[in-house]
Amino acid sequence: MTSITLCSVKGSPGVTTLSCLLGAVWPSERAVIVAECDPSGGDLAGRFGLSARIGMTSLVLTGRQREARLSNYSEHTQQLPGGLDVLVGPSGADSAMALDHEIGLSPAEFISGGDDLIVDCGRLLPGAIGQEKMVGAADTVLLMVRPDLTGIAHARWATSRIRELSGSAAHVVIAGTGIYRPAEVAAELDVEFLGIVPFDPRAALLASGSPGTAREFIRSRLFSFAREVVSALVDDAPTSPGLNRRRRGRAVLQNRSRTRKRLNPLGRHAGPQRVGLGEPPRATSA
Repeated sequence: MTSITLCSVKGSPGVTTLSCLLGAVWPSERAVIVAECDPSGGDLAGRFGLSARIGMTSLVLTGRQREARLSNYSEHTQQLPGGLDVLVGPSGADSAMALDHEIGLSPAEFISGGDDLIVDCGRLLPGAIGQEKMVGAADTVLLMVRPDLTGIAHARWATSRIRELSGSAAHVVIAGTGIYRPAEVAAELDVEFLGIVPFDPRAALLASGSPGTAREFIRSRLFSFAREVVSALVDDAPTSPGLNRRRRGRAVLQNRSRTRKRLNPLGRHAGPQRVGLGEPPRATSA
């Protein structure tokens, strides 16, 4: 099992979209789940018309009632239109912060088993103990940073906090434009730089459920960027027994077309016609 936590600092949006994109291009031979643990509130329920009652809230509350490990997560997952498994977080900030507190105090493991985990922690907040727990438990922390004066100032605190919690430096992707070059950001923060998130509003809309063709999304710069990031992260991540690095790399290269079908929101078994829902989300009880 590999756990990757994504987070940002003030002025660096896009963590949820990037989390879904990474799940979209995750190697097809490895099961993956995207979990929303943003103490400011989740986006997936509203974005895709899912129920906020089924997901992180039900998982944590069930674990507390049973006083057991939070391993039976399958009954709490929902799927995006293409089939990617997600653990939806509550949309409201009050509920999300209450859930964060529950996650932080829970003695149970968040998820156990063989599935890889991509955790959307949103913007780092002081005192968010559940968010801190997820950062500390991650194999890799990916931080989104804006390359301007305020972005770097906030990122200094964030990278310092990540080191305290996880014992290692964050990996950084740059979102937006600013005065700092990538090499300067990496040197200033003493982190590993993975790339610049392309400015691709159309692809971002497709990733958020807007109607469009799969071909259009696959050919987008945002999709290509996500593949590059996943390649870098998976190469450094531990694998399950019996699947060595050489075999994994060969499988990704030889099954590129199969990997492309596992788009999110196209998801694991994407249909050929549409990237998004194709119609407005139907209202669900929150």
